[in-house]
Amino acid sequence: MTDKTQLTWPEQLRRDDRELKALTCMAQNLPATRPGVTLGVKDIIDVAGLPTECGSPIHAGQVAARSADCVTLLERAGAVVAGKTVTTEFATTRPGPTCNPLNPAHTPGGSSSGSVAGVAAGLFDWALGTQTAGSVIRPAAYCGIAGFLPSPGVIPRRGVRIMSPTLDRVGVFARDMQGIAAMLEAFPGWSPAAMPDKAPRIAMLPRGVWEDSADEATCRTVLGTADALRDAGAEMTELDDPAPFLEMMEAQKAVMGYEIPRALHRELAEHRDLLSEELRDYCDAALAIPHESYAAALKTADRFRLWIGGVLEGHDAILGPSAAQLAPEGLGWTGDPFVNRIWSLAKLPAVSLPGAAARNGLKAAVQLTTGIGRDGLLCALATRFAPLVAGIAPE
Repeated sequence: MTDKTQLTWPEQLRRDDRELKALTCMAQNLPATRPGVTLGVKDIIDVAGLPTECGSPIHAGQVAARSADCVTLLERAGAVVAGKTVTTEFATTRPGPTCNPLNPAHTPGGSSSGSVAGVAAGLFDWALGTQTAGSVIRPAAYCGIAGFLPSPGVIPRRGVRIMSPTLDRVGVFARDMQGIAAMLEAFPGWSPAAMPDKAPRIAMLPRGVWEDSADEATCRTVLGTADALRDAGAEMTELDDPAPFLEMMEAQKAVMGYEIPRALHRELAEHRDLLSEELRDYCDAALAIPHESYAAALKTADRFRLWIGGVLEGHDAILGPSAAQLAPEGLGWTGDPFVNRIWSLAKLPAVSLPGAAARNGLKAAVQLTTGIGRDGLLCALATRFAPLVAGIAPE
């Protein structure tokens, strides 16, 4: 092994990574020069031989016997697991120690905090995260990288700690859309697509849903992207009724609140003292959500999917913000899931694309969404539009 005593920690990490790749290839009887990329795995996703601790002392040191299917498929595609990444407590609200590589005084977002920050900092090439409310799209926006949340079934969930059976999906992070596309090709449920032959048809999320809550940088980035797409030949329209989207944001809160305490029933019953006060309080309040309210929220989602499906028959994608504002200052809060709640409950695929950096180094981002099963089209649109978005100045 190489003497690391004179190396700085970034140099040591890179040297360790090269040696890990070599050892892995030797173990598989493969040449050490085999192309590969490094992968960070959110710590609610199993990797054989590594702990899955879920950001909680309750599961400290609990080692997974087998890897989650999503990890195995990426390894078969040439990825090498660099390690597990920090998650908020049980992928809910209480943050870990991770900071934002664009500006360490700010949160990286959550709950996929370590995955997104590791990619943004260049510690590994790809990462896996999960989203219940906004935990793929929002942190990707905060840290200025690409994040993709596929339709249900594209990325398998076996081996993932599920907090909300209705909402949870596995998503992917990379520094750009080329990396996202390469990751998605590893999954059997992935079907790539080409750009439409005619001009893309893009609808904008009603301003009444997001504009009042958004900061100036976010407004500039979303509206600037709309102008840039229009100048590039896209057909742009603006949806005018905010009511269905606002209703979905409230419905998502009810579904998440109803399901999370039930996913944590064992921890609440046997290890309540090891849960944070914040999570205990959330679960206690959420357990008061009536079953009737939960059922009504699911019906709201069903109605919305039918309605938005009709909207998307005339559009290729919907444009909106990935987050309400630039990453909040401090590490005590991972930010507002905001409009991400809509698409989490609707189960629609979504992608986050970063704009240019503000003076403080942070970036605003836009989100594109399309219909369930049209992930290949969404990836193609995002790949084409990413350079345009990257040039939008937030101030």
